[in-house]
Amino acid sequence: MIYSLSGKLLVKKLNFAVIEAGGIGFKIFISSKSSYKLPKIGSKAKLFCYTNVRQDGLELYGFFDEEELEIFELFIAINSIGPKIALRILSELPLGSVLSAIDKNRPDILSRISGIGKKTAERIILELRGKVKNKSEKNGEKLISIMEMDEDLEKALKNLGYKQSEIKDALRDVPSKIDKIDERLKFALKFLSKSPTLQR
Repeated sequence: MIYSLSGKLLVKKLNFAVIEAGGIGFKIFISSKSSYKLPKIGSKAKLFCYTNVRQDGLELYGFFDEEELEIFELFIAINSIGPKIALRILSELPLGSVLSAIDKNRPDILSRISGIGKKTAERIILELRGKVKNKSEKNGEKLISIMEMDEDLEKALKNLGYKQSEIKDALRDVPSKIDKIDERLKFALKFLSKSPTLQR
C-alpha cells in the first residue's frame, strides 16, 4: 500500500493531480481543498494516499495533510459511502464544517452535499459522532454560520443573473474571516467582476 507519494507535480486539476515519482506519473484523485494547497506545476509535491483496490485496477486518493486522510478513511468505513462520495464530502464543504456538523448533530448541513440524502447524513453522524468529536475545529460553528449566510447570497447572486458554477467559485474565494453578510456579498461581487472567465 502507498501511504504517501512525493515527486514533481505534472498536472493539477480541481479533482485530480499527477505526481511523477521514479519516472512514473501517478494519477491521484484529490479534494478541492488539497488542490488549492498544492504548489504550482513543476514544483515538488507530497500527498498522503489511500489505495483503493478494484477488480479492474488500483485508484489512488491523495490528501495534502494526514487529518484529511484520516477523516476520509472514517467515511469510507461507513456502509454505502465509497471513496468518490467521501471525496465529494471533503470537496463540497470545508473540513471544519463537516466535523462540526457531525459533532453538533446537524444532518441538514451534510445533506446539502450532492448525493447525500437525509438518511445518509444521519447515518454518518450516528457512526462518526464520537470518533470526530475531539477533532472538530474550534471555528466549525462559525463556518456553518457562514455557510447559512452563503445560501442567502447564492439566491441573491442568482437573481443578478450569475450561474451556479460562477457563484460557487466566488463564494469559495471569500475568506472565512469575513463574517458579515453584506461584506461577503461585496467581496463575491468584486471577484465576479474581476474574473476574466466570469465577466458578463
